[in-house]
Amino acid sequence: MKLWLKFCFILGLCVHLNACVAQKVTLPSVEDQESRWEKFTTAAIDEHPYTLQGSFRFGDKENTNRVNYIFWSNGSLPLRVDVMAGLGASIAKIREDAEEVLIYFVQDKKAMLMENYHEMNPLVSLGMPVPISFYEMSLLLRGGFNQVLQELNLDSVKTFEKAKNEFEKYSYYFSSINMDGLLQLNENGMPVHCEIDNTWAFDLSYDEKTMLPSRVVISSLIDDYKAILLVKERSNPPQYKKEDLIFELPTGTEFIKE
Repeated sequence: MKLWLKFCFILGLCVHLNACVAQKVTLPSVEDQESRWEKFTTAAIDEHPYTLQGSFRFGDKENTNRVNYIFWSNGSLPLRVDVMAGLGASIAKIREDAEEVLIYFVQDKKAMLMENYHEMNPLVSLGMPVPISFYEMSLLLRGGFNQVLQELNLDSVKTFEKAKNEFEKYSYYFSSINMDGLLQLNENGMPVHCEIDNTWAFDLSYDEKTMLPSRVVISSLIDDYKAILLVKERSNPPQYKKEDLIFELPTGTEFIKE
């Protein structure tokens, strides 16, 4: 009986040690760390005509709204955006270029024209206080998050040997011309988690075929506000004409002051 108990003890000890080895995450290499950052910072977007369609859910726990969107452009500014209610009714038409952003509120028959500066986020006018503009949102959805962050400087990197997820092995702490924060990148150098200015967090999921963002969750780090951005369809149509990227305001449209 003692021999049998001893055998069981040794067997159990071996199983426990094997489990510990299996759960241990190997310390990331410096080469892998540097490779991911280089892939992220050097990623580029081809400038070609595109259309993006999806939905945008935003709000806090007590008040959540959902709209559908269509983005289209020839790959750079100007950008056209249509915002619709869940049943398809048009809510707003937007045109953004390098100098101005024009928003027409369809149901109210009112318009707003604002200068396109970083400090003036037109999404706030639509009740969406997220920290990116329409054009930056289009860059993000097309795989250009590095262009949204702009002129990144890598300040430091922290490695985590006991990371639960593969992308959590490294946190890249950065500064840029507009913000500071941290990034966590997957093996392809694509951002999975980002925090900026200790105020906002981005969590990105990718489509397995296109390897482009299919779901982006933007969360406030100071309250319970959250926005969920989904991409449902992508297409690359022929070159848009100039008239495709503008819209005429109806006669009698009232302009709202900023």
